[in-house]
Amino acid sequence: EAPYPEGPVVDGKYVYYAEMGGDRVMRWDGHANTTVWTRKGCGPTSVARGQGGTLVVLCHIEARIAIVTPAGRTVRIIDRDSAGRPFVDPNASINDARGGVYISSSGTFSPSAPSEGAVLYLDAGGGLHRMAEGIHYSNGVALSPDGKLLFVSEHLSRQILAYDVAADGTLSGKRVFLKLDDVVGTDPERTWEVGPDGLSMDHAGNLYMAEYGGGRVIIVDRTAKLVAIIPFPEQYTTAPVLTDGERRLFVTAPVSLFDPTEPGQVYSVANPAFGRN
Repeated sequence: EAPYPEGPVVDGKYVYYAEMGGDRVMRWDGHANTTVWTRKGCGPTSVARGQGGTLVVLCHIEARIAIVTPAGRTVRIIDRDSAGRPFVDPNASINDARGGVYISSSGTFSPSAPSEGAVLYLDAGGGLHRMAEGIHYSNGVALSPDGKLLFVSEHLSRQILAYDVAADGTLSGKRVFLKLDDVVGTDPERTWEVGPDGLSMDHAGNLYMAEYGGGRVIIVDRTAKLVAIIPFPEQYTTAPVLTDGERRLFVTAPVSLFDPTEPGQVYSVANPAFGRN
């Protein structure tokens, strides 16, 4: 059990993940969990690999980015981008091949809120740059195998955006990669909070999407065609990450929208898209 688990990342033989309801980062070694880092009021939702063996932790509730060591020491706290602007509700992250990290800054989680979501980029030197804006709750982020496309969940619009990634990491060419209703169909009973959350992509370009509020991970191929759906008992599935040479998925799954301290679950499940080109 885990209080609102989110944002896993693979680092060697370990999987690190955040527990927003527990204000902590956990490490799974395949057999047992260990608490790595805690910060009261942080409300972490994602972990990425940092420079020099550190971890990049997104404090969603506190609106901070923490650079920490696997031994639990806080190295740095970031609360502004390179232009001096604060960011709102950092949510998900993905490492790139240049030693940087793309980070979603979501904005307000409400269907009536303005589209204030953004994508930030923490470069290898520690600079934090704003790369994209105007997203209706930016959430999960994933890179194509060649690193030339960044996919972003536009949660409150129930769609996945795609951006071209330049050699310096800047983004351009914003467009819709898929509308989730085109993949899984419409549902008149669906409530407003249900939408694409955490993302992951395999070496063949298959995209794995946690549908928050839908209790499932949806897999599509590089053309946005449905490959498979993996259901979970917990309604508020948050994020998948590929493990074991892409043979398995590690999936975080809270159970409550309103109570982040209510225990959720983390799963290791077989990947139905393994070996698919």
